[in-house]
Amino acid sequence: MDEEKKNSPAGDNGQENPEEESYHFIREMIKPKPLDKKKIGIRIGQLAGGGAIFGLAAAVVFALVAPSLSSQEEPDKVDIQVPTETPTPTPEAEATPTPQAQIQQELGVEEYKEMNHQLRQVAQEAQKSLVTVKGITSITDWFDTYESQRQVSGVIIAENGGELYILTEYRGVEQVDRIQVVFYDESMVDARYLKDDPQTGLAILKVPVSSLASQTRELIQVATLGNSNTILQGEPVLALGSPMGYGNSLSFGNITSVNNRYTVVDHEYGLLATDILGTSEGSGVLLNLEGEIVGIIKQISSEEGEQATVTGLPVTQLSDLLETLTNNGDLLYVGIRGQEVTETISEKTGMPVGVYVESVETDSPAMAAGIQPGDVLTKLGGETIRSPRQYQERLKKYKAGQKMSVTGMRKGNEGYVEIVFDVTVGVL
Repeated sequence: MDEEKKNSPAGDNGQENPEEESYHFIREMIKPKPLDKKKIGIRIGQLAGGGAIFGLAAAVVFALVAPSLSSQEEPDKVDIQVPTETPTPTPEAEATPTPQAQIQQELGVEEYKEMNHQLRQVAQEAQKSLVTVKGITSITDWFDTYESQRQVSGVIIAENGGELYILTEYRGVEQVDRIQVVFYDESMVDARYLKDDPQTGLAILKVPVSSLASQTRELIQVATLGNSNTILQGEPVLALGSPMGYGNSLSFGNITSVNNRYTVVDHEYGLLATDILGTSEGSGVLLNLEGEIVGIIKQISSEEGEQATVTGLPVTQLSDLLETLTNNGDLLYVGIRGQEVTETISEKTGMPVGVYVESVETDSPAMAAGIQPGDVLTKLGGETIRSPRQYQERLKKYKAGQKMSVTGMRKGNEGYVEIVFDVTVGVL
């Protein structure tokens, strides 16, 4: 999404174990030769002198070359550190009691107090990476000019080139005149909109490190992002930010489901459901007990103000999106919403295995290529796709404006027939 549509004077408000071999050597007793201390001293002196000469020469060369190198430097690419591996269960791990089994034991008053104390410590450390984002708009009526303010939570996800990158919700900064960020120590600075994703509603802001006081820089920290692929039903989590719509709150609960899906155009994400109470305006993050962020709160609710339990997008599945947003890259666009046709569904319905097209966006590249609702996509660029997740993995290999071949199956009077579509990849 272009930065041009934002109205801000501060900027444009947008995943073997090697077998060990045993070797048997012939054992011998070798009597060491007496050391010649004089020769050793001379040799050490030669090495030291040579090292000094080499170091001096290297320093001179660096002094001559460094200026020209620095003048050609380009800004470093922002790297978002998100673990993506899904660990293979081991017999030891399977024998470890689940969090549910551990929690079922009776807690006395003192144990309960200690547990809550430890949870608060985890939360307090993580809160150093959380911020409050304020979107401010000046409104003039017949009598006066006043400011309207929207407020959402945000999290510092990267620092690079003297700037902090803050992940937040676009609804908090859409069409505003000014964006301000409040840090853990209550200090407040102006922020600049960088980019947003219309599908998830997530956005990235930038704050110059130079605009922060020294004590603020020493206190705040970049968030530690955890591996949401390992989250299981029943695991305890913390909700930080504003899950109820008001800031600086902390709630504790459990993951109730990891099987739900959040489908958007050209993508499908998992959804972490919890038993933590929230509202449709809620925002913030989900933390595991190690203090790592495993989910970004995303409330799926149709009515504003409606009370609901907190849900979140798994942070591991967002890793590619976060990289794209923080580096102001292209958000690729084809324009379909799809559902997986599994082997079981295929056997029952006769549909081919692949991605069933539920809808096609108006004036999208998919519509222009002739893809229709009801088609089942089976290949992208000659590679088989069997799920929306595989679809988005194949799509990542292309660039904006590039043509790609999409194979689909369309139902006719005599069953499904194959159709090949030529799609030009677009940009959101």
